[in-house]
Amino acid sequence: MIPKTIPKRVKVGDKWYSVEIMEAMKNKNEAGRVYYDKQLIELGKRSYHGIPLRMHAIHETFWHELVHAILHDMEEHKLNDREKFVEDFAYRLYKAIRSARF
Repeated sequence: MIPKTIPKRVKVGDKWYSVEIMEAMKNKNEAGRVYYDKQLIELGKRSYHGIPLRMHAIHETFWHELVHAILHDMEEHKLNDREKFVEDFAYRLYKAIRSARF
């Protein structure tokens, strides 16, 4: 089951990040982006070319950007720069959260 909502704010360490869903990202190769200085996570609803993204893709992007924010907070800059690590970790985290039963 995929949650229907993405949080509007999320706390990482002692900082609150706002989460904004944009119509589309401004850069061609981005589905989302984290701005550490602004404490902001942006997610696109559409690709750069205007193709709508599926909800699961938006959720995966949220977790990806959240992992970046967490690694930044931990000052794990080498890991944060390893995009494949971030992608693989975020995907597994997303799947674990999605499968959780309470």
